[in-house]
Amino acid sequence: MRKLILCADRDDDIGEKTGLETPIIGREENLQAAVKLGLKDPEDSDTNSILSAISIYDDLKENGEDVEIATICGASSIGYTSDTALGEELDYVLEKTSADSAILVTDGAEDEYISPIISSKIDISHIRTVYVKQSESVENLYYLFVKTFQEEKSKRKFLLPISLALLVYGFFRIIALLSNLFIEGVGALTGLPGFGVGIIFFVIGGYIFTRIYELDRKTVEVYKNLREAVTSGSVWLPFTAVSVLIVIGSSLQGWSEVVANENLTSPLEIALRFSSTVIWWWIGAVFLHELGRLIDTYIKKGRVKWSFWAVFLTLFALTFIFWGALDYIMGIVGMEEEAAFPMVAINITLGLLIGVLAGLTQRSFRERQKREEKAGTEEITD
Repeated sequence: MRKLILCADRDDDIGEKTGLETPIIGREENLQAAVKLGLKDPEDSDTNSILSAISIYDDLKENGEDVEIATICGASSIGYTSDTALGEELDYVLEKTSADSAILVTDGAEDEYISPIISSKIDISHIRTVYVKQSESVENLYYLFVKTFQEEKSKRKFLLPISLALLVYGFFRIIALLSNLFIEGVGALTGLPGFGVGIIFFVIGGYIFTRIYELDRKTVEVYKNLREAVTSGSVWLPFTAVSVLIVIGSSLQGWSEVVANENLTSPLEIALRFSSTVIWWWIGAVFLHELGRLIDTYIKKGRVKWSFWAVFLTLFALTFIFWGALDYIMGIVGMEEEAAFPMVAINITLGLLIGVLAGLTQRSFRERQKREEKAGTEEITD
């Protein structure tokens, strides 16, 4: 009866950090992988998991048992993709090793996801969870948190929900005071402390969100691109400038209509009226911006960026869906005559159809691009 010592890495840290192909089968191969991973990232717990699996393998081997060791990996995209990859690699390992049972070795981070995948394909006789010993000092605990939040996956997993919650809470606190100020006048200024709290939460949430997506660095890159566009006489810049003016002008027009309409008494009605005024202007601004990029790419590289049409169709699809929903909601709250259901259904259906067309267009362009790249490679080879 052959036992399999199985080390599982759901998020494929091993493959991404070492560049090794997985699954990894055999003691020496796993030892080399652990050493390579340890050199790349000494703090990765997967290194300790592999070494622990090797230790178990050696102990069982000394006792004369028939054992094999393997490491399987998922994918960086946690969820369906990573779990499917784990299952496929496990199938390959079982085919190569002909194991009858497995001892699963993990770092304990995602046992509840990994175990069902393994147990559905082979009997798990034991689960070994490897915990890395850490100093109990406050300084090291602080360092552990800082190190965790520096990793891309950890930032988006833990910090993103916090930042979004702070942004949403702060935004609605600010909007609530502005709405009351618009409706009640100076008397609403008694809520200024709440307004200050809203601004604090909004700023903190915005700062965290900025750090997660490195918006400060991207802003610097945008500035450099703008400066380069100005000095090189790029066609894209005038189109972008007009797009920005359209967004600003339409926003001012939308706010003017909100201020002029005394019947608007709630934040929802204000948001609906503003959205109905600016939606098509904003979509036109995005279209103009993308058109400028298309022309600029054609002038510089002599080819058309066909994905522009897929983006254009997707924007129109979303606009028709949003427009139909907007008409329906405005009819329900009594801001306008209740929209006829057929018109709402037509708008939403039209948006869905355009969305499908956008997807087919994007797929067609990708296949065409692949054929062109393949033809270019064959020419170079010849």
